[in-house]
Amino acid sequence: MSCRPVSAIWKNNLSTLTESFDLWWDDFIANIPHNGCDVFFRADDIGYPGKQFSAMINIFKEHKTPLALAVAPSWLNEQRRDILLEELGPDLNLWALHQHGYRHMNHEQTGKKFEFGPSRDKKVITGELGRGKAKLSKMLGDNFSPIFTPPWNRCSADTMESLVELGFSAISRSTNVYPNPPQKLPDIPVNVDLHTIKESSPEQGIKTLQSLMEEAVKSGCAGFMLHHQRMNKTSQLFLHYLLGKINITPGLRVKDIRELL
Repeated sequence: MSCRPVSAIWKNNLSTLTESFDLWWDDFIANIPHNGCDVFFRADDIGYPGKQFSAMINIFKEHKTPLALAVAPSWLNEQRRDILLEELGPDLNLWALHQHGYRHMNHEQTGKKFEFGPSRDKKVITGELGRGKAKLSKMLGDNFSPIFTPPWNRCSADTMESLVELGFSAISRSTNVYPNPPQKLPDIPVNVDLHTIKESSPEQGIKTLQSLMEEAVKSGCAGFMLHHQRMNKTSQLFLHYLLGKINITPGLRVKDIRELL
């Protein structure tokens, strides 16, 4: 997979980023509820190993921090699977390997992008979801978690009904998206976007990320979404800094996404 555009926030110098966040951190932790806040991390668009993927994984390994890896079934073959598992290492407990769509392809002619959107027939949706789940179950074995992350963080009501029928245990989208999931399908949403912030100004990018984090901790659960293809060296170093800060901050409980079910 080719590299994708890097958000303007990562055009700041690392020292500018860390100094800004050091000064702001006390205000940030003041927003943590009295009973604390759960924190989890989810990385999307997994399937093509490479240098950016390795850099991200090594940071989480160093901090012993769990990461949910959303794997696109059609991107994975045996060779990539073997490289992926070797990269993750012999202890796979840190990684919640789960399903990210099927082909990660937009099927809507107009409006927002959906792989599993309102224009698609439910039988077709169920078939693709089932084939994707079967492939990941076969290739990953017990390391596969039956959680579903839809591409672009959105999908139709029919899709979620199909997920229930296929035995998925949860879905992970963004906050405040519709339609609501069925009662039998818990939603574990992300609410902090690390790598696809759209502001064109590096300085405004910092303010946006800080605002997202403040609102997330107020909710009692902060879910961070990562895209390794959009990471440059600065964002990698900042991720190392951020995990270090979060892991030592009282009131922030870093969780495996599977613990939140």
